[in-house]
Amino acid sequence: MGLVMGTDPLDRQEGYVGSKNNPGQFDCYANAEPDEPMFILLGRDKSAPSLVRAWAFQRRTAIENGMKPASDLPMVAEANACADAMEEYREQRNQPRLKGI
Repeated sequence: MGLVMGTDPLDRQEGYVGSKNNPGQFDCYANAEPDEPMFILLGRDKSAPSLVRAWAFQRRTAIENGMKPASDLPMVAEANACADAMEEYREQRNQPRLKGI
């Protein structure tokens, strides 16, 4: 059975989404090793929500295939909630959603 994002309650985490001023539970900056490369997507980047959702989908698939632990499910939920928050952020600033990706 295929996964359809958005249909499972674990695909979204209501409430808190991290920001610069208030890092989330899965703050990558705090969890990074010294000198570990990283790339940060900002809410104003119109590609960010779809990229975050793609990461969440891949992680969820890895969990379902036993390649990642089920304890990562809350991280998937937070990522999807973050993608939603990124879209809301852009909409509040009259920056349209990216369509067709």
